[in-house]
Amino acid sequence: MKVDAQVLCLLQTIGDRMNELEHPSLDQLTPEQSREYYKVAREYFQDLPVDGVAVVDSSFQGRSGNEVPVKIYTPDGEGPFPVLVYFHGGGWVFGDVDSSDNVCRYFSRHAQTVVISVDYRLAPEHKYPAAFHDALDAITWVSNEADQWNIDLNRLAVGGESSGGNLAAAAAIYFRDVEKIEISHQFLVTPVLDYNFDTASYKADYTYNLTNEKMIWFFQHYLEKEKDGQDVFVSPLRARNMAKLPSTLMVTAEYDPLREEAFAYVDRLQASGVSVNHLHFEDLVHSFINMAGVIDRSAEALEKVTGTLKEMLAE
Repeated sequence: MKVDAQVLCLLQTIGDRMNELEHPSLDQLTPEQSREYYKVAREYFQDLPVDGVAVVDSSFQGRSGNEVPVKIYTPDGEGPFPVLVYFHGGGWVFGDVDSSDNVCRYFSRHAQTVVISVDYRLAPEHKYPAAFHDALDAITWVSNEADQWNIDLNRLAVGGESSGGNLAAAAAIYFRDVEKIEISHQFLVTPVLDYNFDTASYKADYTYNLTNEKMIWFFQHYLEKEKDGQDVFVSPLRARNMAKLPSTLMVTAEYDPLREEAFAYVDRLQASGVSVNHLHFEDLVHSFINMAGVIDRSAEALEKVTGTLKEMLAE
């Protein structure tokens, strides 16, 4: 199946705009520049209208004394609701709680869950494991402060897109092995799961949205040293034992360099007895959920993903 025509048109429009702005090549692009260009690109991702959600800004103190901002989304209704601790995408280098605001509103409203979106520290100013530590601290904070949000901690999910999916998967492994906090579900949308550029989907060398070169660039900024890529909390696929990890919703796109590592993760989870729902979209690209306001196929996919998430969290 070919890439959805509307997706191709949108990516071409954004590419033309980047050329007008004289977007530099990746070997010259700085993280600061990438954040500015990302803001321009996001202007083309119109929001989906979402009613019936209350939004509150808050923060907590991380283990390094840093303040970690969060946005808390609560749907209309009586509750208690399940809770999803969510981490935005952006290659650990850009993105924030505002860039994921629309999808978090959508998840909260249509999956009937409290969503707590975490503004974790970004690289290269804060390299690994800073973002990972913020993810752990956010989950701990939510667990400790649960009484103030009308949530059911028996349905505590972690989730995220791309690099945010990486943080969610890493946190699920950590809390299974180290802490008493029990995560019931993980929700991984086109996640980064391995420091490995030698898979079939990397070799396909897709040019749609996320490319091989961009992933290498992201990792170069995220990691202090290359050998950090071998750490299980950078590369969750390298975990020796997948048993007793949370019930998983995995979302993948065909035209995504990260596709094969997600497929491998699904296989290993299922072989270890973990319940997995795997939704694969053969005509979409990395980060398609952020295009749902302008791409019909992305809107359909987001609706299906969110409906499946709702069903899982209701269990």
